[in-house]
Amino acid sequence: MRQAFVASLKLKDTSEIAGILHHHFPNTETTYFFLRWPHQVSGIQSGIPHDFTCQEGQVFALQAELRWKQTVRGLDLLYLGTQSPAASFTPLSGEWRYEDYEADLYGNPQNQETRFPKSFDYSKALEIGQRYFIDSVTARVHFIALIPR
Repeated sequence: MRQAFVASLKLKDTSEIAGILHHHFPNTETTYFFLRWPHQVSGIQSGIPHDFTCQEGQVFALQAELRWKQTVRGLDLLYLGTQSPAASFTPLSGEWRYEDYEADLYGNPQNQETRFPKSFDYSKALEIGQRYFIDSVTARVHFIALIPR
C-alpha cells in the first residue's frame, strides 16, 4: 500500500470551485467528471465541468478525485488523492493508504448485467479502475474513488 491524502474543504458557494478544480487537475492530465441532479446524471464526461448548478458531482483523474455536495451551508468538498491537496484543505485524521484495482462499468463481456438503475452515457473506450482509500490503523476501506486506466 502507498501513502494517500484524504482532506475536506467547506466553501460558501460555487464561485471558487472552478479554480480549485483547475489547480488540482491540470490540462496535461486526462480528466473526467460525473454530475448529479435529483432528476438526472451527466454520465461520465471528459474534462472539467463548466456548469456547477448540480447538487453534487465529482472530477477524477489518475492522481486524484475531488467530490462536492451542496448543503444549506454551502459546498462540502472531499479530496482523495496520491498527492497532497492545496493548503486550504483540512486533512482527515487517519493514516491513509491506497490500493488500486481494476473495475468495469457494466461487467465483463460474459456478464452484461448493470448495477445501475438506469444506464448513463460514457465513452465505450473508457477503461476505469477503482482506488481504495484505507485507514492503516483500522484497516478499513473508507472511500473508493474512480481512476482512468
